Amino acid sequence: MKTVLTKSGKELSPIGIGTYGIGGRGHRDVKLKDKKDESIYVPAIITQLQTGYNFSEISLGYGHGKSAEYFARARRESGIERDELFLTNSIYPRDILDLKVLKEDVEKMYEIFETDYFDSTLVTQSLIVKFGYEQVIKMLWDLLKKNRTRYVTLSNSNKKLIKQFHDEFKGSFFAHETHISYEIRLCQDEGIFDLSNKLGLQTIIWRPLRQGLTAQHNWELLLKLSEKYGKTQNQIVLNWMMSLGFKPEVFSTSITHIKENWEAMQFELTKDDYDAITRHRIPNYSPPKINWDNMGNGDSIVLPVMNFEEDYKKPTQNQ
Repeated sequence: MKTVLTKSGKELSPIGIGTYGIGGRGHRDVKLKDKKDESIYVPAIITQLQTGYNFSEISLGYGHGKSAEYFARARRESGIERDELFLTNSIYPRDILDLKVLKEDVEKMYEIFETDYFDSTLVTQSLIVKFGYEQVIKMLWDLLKKNRTRYVTLSNSNKKLIKQFHDEFKGSFFAHETHISYEIRLCQDEGIFDLSNKLGLQTIIWRPLRQGLTAQHNWELLLKLSEKYGKTQNQIVLNWMMSLGFKPEVFSTSITHIKENWEAMQFELTKDDYDAITRHRIPNYSPPKINWDNMGNGDSIVLPVMNFEEDYKKPTQNQ
């Protein structure tokens, strides 16, 4: 795997800051849920930055733009210099009507962060389906050539497009961002991670703890390992992901949980215990089938993650 550093030369922290939900859960095309006051979010981001979390992916669509606004403010107030962080500008198609809006969104993010570059610019397979491969590639190359982005990142993609991106961008292709959790192993079983490792790509994990829902199930293996190592279930999950070379992104407004998540990197399981988690599959749960050739055009890794609690309770899944 290639070594990618912040512009100041620092290694990326093993765990990053997830920004979906900051300012309220949802994109600009939906009503926000679980919205808290600005005075809750900004200090939490500052705490994470000052603790040592130094990479994040941020989208203008998150929280109707508040996620980016609060993060930029927190960065300034934290005393952390811009070049000490690895920040990815993530572009999602769901609330972008046309290419004009897309270009305006890209420019707006530079303004919000008072910067002339992002460390990486992320596009999803669904964005490429919506606007066309040539248009998206042209935009990314333009940003790279003008040094407005140092790298590119692909998200929620199938193996075919990952290979195509690697052929296109080679060393400028930094990471593939997707999902794995204790319960949902679709990308693992599809060989997405094996391919990323082979190509030397970093794997970034969104929603690794499923917003705290994993621990609420008290799965037998996680309870056993939690008791064995004297760690929380969330710490066991995060530690396992980091042992695989993945970089999970998390966020919490709780100082206790911020510290707890950071400390997840400070212990080791035995190889047998790591392997047990990697092999494990949830009993009586058959994940929805994904047509990987149709990714971004209807099929997506996002839906099984969003719908797990409902799908797991379905009688047809438990037979």
